[in-house]
Amino acid sequence: MRSAEITRQVLLRAALKLFAEEGFETVGVRDIGLRAKVDPSLVNRYYGGKDELFIEVVKACEADWRRLWGEKTDFAARVAKEVLQGGNDGKVLQGLLILLRVTGSERARHLVDETLGSSMFGQVESWLDGPGADVRARLLIALIGGMAFARDLSGDFPLKEARAAALAQAFEASIEQLLTSSPKPISQSIAPPLNRAVTS
Repeated sequence: MRSAEITRQVLLRAALKLFAEEGFETVGVRDIGLRAKVDPSLVNRYYGGKDELFIEVVKACEADWRRLWGEKTDFAARVAKEVLQGGNDGKVLQGLLILLRVTGSERARHLVDETLGSSMFGQVESWLDGPGADVRARLLIALIGGMAFARDLSGDFPLKEARAAALAQAFEASIEQLLTSSPKPISQSIAPPLNRAVTS
C-alpha cells in the first residue's frame, strides 16, 4: 500500500506532465487521477484541489529553474544542453512548456504570479543585473521559452548530427549575448553554417 507522501509525489509528477502537455484549463482532477493511476478524489485529499496542486507544480518548476540559473559562466551551455538535449520528460523542459501554456488562462497566470511572489521578468532582471537588464530579461525568457516550444512542436528537431551541433552552438551564443550588459555580435564562425538548409 502506498504511503501518503508517495501518493503526493505520484500526483505531482502526473500533474506536471499533464499541465505541460495540455495547459491548465483543459486538465481536470479526474485526468490527473487517471494519469497517476489513483482515485481522483486523492487530489482533493492531499492537495485540496486542482489550483492548489498547480501551485505545487509551479513551486517544483521554480526549484528546478533555480538549479539551472547558478553561475553565469556556464549558464548558456547548461541551458542549451537542457533545452535541446534533455529528455522530453525533464522537469525543466516541462516547466517551460507549462509557463508557455498558461498564457491562455487568466486563472493560471494569476496562480503563477501569486506563487512566485514577483514577476518572472523581475526575478531574471535581478539575476542578470547591469544596464538593460529589463530588456535582456525579456529577450532571454523569450529565447529559451521559444526554443523549448519549437522543440515540442517539431519533435526534437529532426536534424543530422552536424546541423544539430550548429543549432546548439548558435543557441548558446545567443544566450551568452544576453548575459552581458554590453552584447557583441554573434561570431562570424557561427553565422555561415546557418545559411545552409537545416532540415537535411
